[in-house]
Amino acid sequence: MNFKLFSTIFILFSLFCVSTANASETASDVFSHSDWQQVLSEYVDEHGLVDYIGLSRDRTIFERYILRIEEVGPRSKPELFAIPNDRLAFYINAYNALTFKGVLSRGPEERSVWTGLISGYMFFEVMGIRIEGYSTTLKSLEDDIIRAGFMDPRIHAAINCASVSCPRLSRQAFTGELLDRQLDRSMSEFVSEKSNVDIKKNTLYLSSIFDWFEEDFVSYEERQGSSQGNDNEKVIHYINRYRASDSQLAIDMRVRYFDYDKGINKQ
Repeated sequence: MNFKLFSTIFILFSLFCVSTANASETASDVFSHSDWQQVLSEYVDEHGLVDYIGLSRDRTIFERYILRIEEVGPRSKPELFAIPNDRLAFYINAYNALTFKGVLSRGPEERSVWTGLISGYMFFEVMGIRIEGYSTTLKSLEDDIIRAGFMDPRIHAAINCASVSCPRLSRQAFTGELLDRQLDRSMSEFVSEKSNVDIKKNTLYLSSIFDWFEEDFVSYEERQGSSQGNDNEKVIHYINRYRASDSQLAIDMRVRYFDYDKGINKQ
């Protein structure tokens, strides 16, 4: 073979190998939620109810995802989470997956994760979880990392506490690339369901989530420049952002809250 031709072929082959390696490395520089997506697709129905019994019988893929999020995350591997949405998507998925783990660790739970001397205390504030190399609790993950770290009230329509009155669990894993659209859709669905927002005898009934986390919705509205009105009016204004134009709520309505169904969200 002509030496010059051989040299040219060798150089092109070398460049191809380097290019392929770089492409592979780039593709791996994103945290994958594919295992969680498979769990959601197989064990969550269109109503957001979970087949915990079925999952408990075949936990291989689920446990692989849990082991991954227990060691890898934005703090331990920041290079895998280039933008804030990558980080927020990770924490939302992790919260939901670790809630699954908690349910399964209880048998799986058949009645409610809120049982005990103080409602929910043992499950959310005492039960230890591990995430990205740290030990914490679900309560701390929600309050100290997700709420305080991102200040985005839409997360209240995305994280799920394994209860009937929780926001409907999405069958789609959250990803940084799609996160804004996913969170907008989750909040729009949440405030459009009569079990969360409804008018009865000139009184506006809201999910207790708008009561428990009122400060998140009020603070968001104030950051957007809504300086007028009381806290109830600011919460209503926030809800209207995600309701259809022909379903807007009167800002000055009297507000009451639904009782929260803490039964397990099982199929």
